[in-house]
Amino acid sequence: MSHIVVERQGQAGYITLDRPDALNSLTHDMIRDIHAAIRVHEADSEVDVIVLRSSSERAFCAGGDMKATRLQAIAQEWDELHAFFEEEYALNLHIEQCSKPYVSLVNGVAMGGGLGLSVHGDVLIVSETARLAMPETAIGFFPDVGGTHFLSRLSYDAGLWLALTGVAVKGAQAVTVGLATHFVHSSKWSTLTDALETQGRAALDSTLDALSENETDDAFVQVLEQRRHWFDSNDQSSLIQTLEKASEKDDDAALLLKKIQAMSPYAMELTRKLLIEAKHLDLANCLQLELVAAAEAVRHPDFVEGIRAVLVDKDKAVWSSV
Repeated sequence: MSHIVVERQGQAGYITLDRPDALNSLTHDMIRDIHAAIRVHEADSEVDVIVLRSSSERAFCAGGDMKATRLQAIAQEWDELHAFFEEEYALNLHIEQCSKPYVSLVNGVAMGGGLGLSVHGDVLIVSETARLAMPETAIGFFPDVGGTHFLSRLSYDAGLWLALTGVAVKGAQAVTVGLATHFVHSSKWSTLTDALETQGRAALDSTLDALSENETDDAFVQVLEQRRHWFDSNDQSSLIQTLEKASEKDDDAALLLKKIQAMSPYAMELTRKLLIEAKHLDLANCLQLELVAAAEAVRHPDFVEGIRAVLVDKDKAVWSSV
């Protein structure tokens, strides 16, 4: 059964994620189907803009199907796991290099692989329900799908705390940090899609700009500046000390500290290393870097344990890297 709906409406070529019961978590087949759908729309002369969306208001895409990935790791199916990541990363790169404008309509949850499907495109539109996060350190992994590339370049140096804590940014906050390009209230999405269907890419300069509400939230900017100060550390030990001291008076610092204390120490160290290395690499080289790192990470005991704790038994992980 395909979990992707591919269709053309006017000048818009739609790819709709349709696995709502699993929050559109990506299977290997879905990755292949999405990649094939992009090629179909690129080859169709009637399609002027490619639009990725979800059939569910609850979630855009919760990332890769990590329960299935865990079973492959337990079975030591390393070749199959390598093929999964290799094809997913190839899709991420194709999105960046897409020959037609690539637009993502993000509502609800968008995590991990869901950002890999959207951030690398030309336009990423979020609604008031959007919740964007890269929570991989909670499962003993690192922010992949090009995450090393886009997180290392975010405004206010937000990528480091997003990567280490897995904390989400909501709605227009995603525009402020640079994960999204536009905020459009969900009540206006039908107007936007109508314009994309009738005007194609021209709607991105006219209708989209008119519908967008990209005003900066000064209070959130203050939060970003404070977090940048806290996370301006060379290692995990000094970061924890900083947050512990700040937590005495600041609830946000306490929240971030609690998040970090729950994450895999191995994954956080790996993530920090990769973000530094990726800062001066293009997306293609970042994805190659991630492919090598993924082959190591899936073999680490924290990977299987993290997925068990977060997604299977929903309890506290017991990290081997403590």
